[in-house]
Amino acid sequence: REINKEAHSDEKEGRKDNQPQKVTSNMKPMSKDEYEALQSTIREVYDPLSGRYRLVRGTGEIIERIVSRSDHERINQIATRSDGTSFSKSIIDAATRRSK
Repeated sequence: REINKEAHSDEKEGRKDNQPQKVTSNMKPMSKDEYEALQSTIREVYDPLSGRYRLVRGTGEIIERIVSRSDHERINQIATRSDGTSFSKSIIDAATRRSK
């Protein structure tokens, strides 16, 4: 398996995580070899909203990563901080729009 580390790669290419990485001009079924090649590609993509790196298979499937308890706690602390920041920003933006 091949693992690539990417940051914001899906935003640069205008692609969402749930869309396939490989898009062909003609819609036809994939051969078994094409499918296996696509499935064997795993990317590590940074999600700026949650502050986490996610493993994404070539077809866009999110893969869970097994981590230690201490890593899990650290990741959740970062994600909670990011969630709070995002929520605060949305409240401030809404209040600013309302006051205009």
